[in-house]
Amino acid sequence: MEAVTPRWQDADDAVESLVASLASAAAETAQRSARKHPRGRTRTKRRPKSTRRHIAEVIRNHRLAPGLRVDRNMIAALFIGHRDLVTNPVLVVAVAQACSIIAGRKLSAKKAGQMRAASIRIAELIASAEADTHAVPPPAPAVVEVAPPPPAGHTVGRGRRHRARRWWFAIAVLVLIVVALLAFG
Repeated sequence: MEAVTPRWQDADDAVESLVASLASAAAETAQRSARKHPRGRTRTKRRPKSTRRHIAEVIRNHRLAPGLRVDRNMIAALFIGHRDLVTNPVLVVAVAQACSIIAGRKLSAKKAGQMRAASIRIAELIASAEADTHAVPPPAPAVVEVAPPPPAGHTVGRGRRHRARRWWFAIAVLVLIVVALLAFG
């Protein structure tokens, strides 16, 4: 698990804040649209099965996001906090407007501007965090310590015989383990 840098933490916090405000607007639409009935109509209007689908239909019908093909999966990914979608101010404002249309109120220009600014700020935070991640600092110079030379009568390595004894000892331990497993297992 990697440690999260402060820049990524700021970006994640901003994404969570924006997604929370959109989710609260969507929750309000689910409550308000369930109670609303069309007045003066003899036939029932087709109701979407989910809030995400209803939001996507309102965006398409009112042309709130020009140039985007919005579907319920895109709305779901936005509510999860997908980076490409949260950094798209057109989509974020369109979802907020659709939620306000479903709830039967008008989204103020101030609130739409705040949503747009939050989306742009998130894009800047993510870009700075990615730039910070890709900018690898140069490695620190290696510190080389020089050990004093060994005494005159001392040999540095143990030699081949010691390594051979180690192998035979390891093989003998493994054979004993296998025999014990077969005898008692």
